[in-house]
Amino acid sequence: MGVAGACLFGSLPARATARLQTWEFDPDQNRLLFTTESEVQPQVSLLTHPRRLVIDLPGILSDASLGDRFIGGAVTAVRVTQVDAATTRMVLELSPDYDLDPRQVKVWGLTNQQWVVQLPGATPTSVSDGDLQVLDFSKAAPRPLVNVSDRTLPPLISRNQVTPAAVRATATVLRGVQVTNEGFFIPTAGAAPQVQVYRTRDGNQMRQLVIDLLDAAIAPGLTAEALPPGRYGIQRWSVTQFATAPPAIRVTLTLDHHSPDWQITPLASGGIWVIPIGVAPSQIAAPPTTVVLPVVNSPPPPMNRPVAPPVSSTPGVAQVPRREQVLVMLDPGHGGRDPGAIGIGGLQEKEVVLAVAHHTAAVLRAQGIAVQMTRQIDQTVDLQPRADMATAAGATVFVSIHANAVNMQRPEVNGLETYYYSEAGRVLATALQNQVLSTMVMNDRGVRQARFLVLRRTAMPAALIEIGFVTGAIDAPKLRDPRWQAQMGQAIAQGILNYLSGRP
Repeated sequence: MGVAGACLFGSLPARATARLQTWEFDPDQNRLLFTTESEVQPQVSLLTHPRRLVIDLPGILSDASLGDRFIGGAVTAVRVTQVDAATTRMVLELSPDYDLDPRQVKVWGLTNQQWVVQLPGATPTSVSDGDLQVLDFSKAAPRPLVNVSDRTLPPLISRNQVTPAAVRATATVLRGVQVTNEGFFIPTAGAAPQVQVYRTRDGNQMRQLVIDLLDAAIAPGLTAEALPPGRYGIQRWSVTQFATAPPAIRVTLTLDHHSPDWQITPLASGGIWVIPIGVAPSQIAAPPTTVVLPVVNSPPPPMNRPVAPPVSSTPGVAQVPRREQVLVMLDPGHGGRDPGAIGIGGLQEKEVVLAVAHHTAAVLRAQGIAVQMTRQIDQTVDLQPRADMATAAGATVFVSIHANAVNMQRPEVNGLETYYYSEAGRVLATALQNQVLSTMVMNDRGVRQARFLVLRRTAMPAALIEIGFVTGAIDAPKLRDPRWQAQMGQAIAQGILNYLSGRP
């Protein structure tokens, strides 16, 4: 028997340039999680002599730093190697005492670059639901991500819906919903939309995102057929007009089981961005798949075949990605219960950097660059989840925006400094520092290496820019000025564009 494929996304061309970025085996959950630089179709099989679970990743290169690791328990060790010039192999060595039924192994994609291989933690109890066999791990960790509850619920309404009503003239007019490479854009005319956002569930316990627009009306002629048909994990759109005083519109997004959460960003120039959190739209996974693995009695091909490293078409020259392939992750520091540095006159770092990040995002998007942000509002986000968002989204670069501070008794300390951890991060940090200094009048405090968590835990080139001192007599008034914030955002965006085009 050959090796069976466990694929949620169809056949993908093998690429021998993308790499295995990270992998982790959780012995408590009996679960392997791995992330690759590009889309991958895992091929999974079970060997009996010796007993191993083999996961082949076509088109993926391995790295010596991600090699063998002793685990202990049901999985005694995990080995990673390059089986041929275009395939990475991950081998889970199974303990002789671990009785693994291949029918109980589950494989699914969190995105099409981040995959989970779930092994049973104990002998499961079988639960039948018609012709669907589901494994119930309620008495053993972990629980598989297969949901059968919908079988017992009424049929879901899957069609889009627009419900108009006669209303007086309003300040804002909703013109429709557009699909973009970054998510969705809701264009509006008239005044900037006044938006309130809620998260709830419908009668079928499906997650819903509700966007209320105040003093707003639906544009004449908008129909359900003009709304996006089941894209990016949004199962259904509903747009309803209310003849309240003032009139209001409710836009309801019904999310499928695998949709991420979404950020809602109204624009002063008109329109609303609806962008997924922590994942690029193209990477939103299809429903999880239960995989029955083949049992292969013969060993796989030799694991230690020498492989020549990939050769760049132009040695010594970094390959410039095409603009449509780029995703920039912006990280406005602090937020929510963490104000960051507090400076002269109570100036808060979290507010300044969020405003600058929005300006940066707007400039990049205008240039056709996809952008995601670790936060778009004043909310608390821990450090590790910020790095995880960038990795899960497959970001091309990660830029964290902060404002500096020293003792309030030292207002003479002012200026710009940018940090990096890796060599690739140094090039990005230099591009940012150079561009900002060429645009803004600031003291140059240099480009420096640092071990900030968001720089160490991100797999892509990453930089952290300190845009001035909230405690500085020169910097603080500028940091407070909305016009200066816009200029700084534009300068950071141009620095990122310079880096992406190979002009550090």
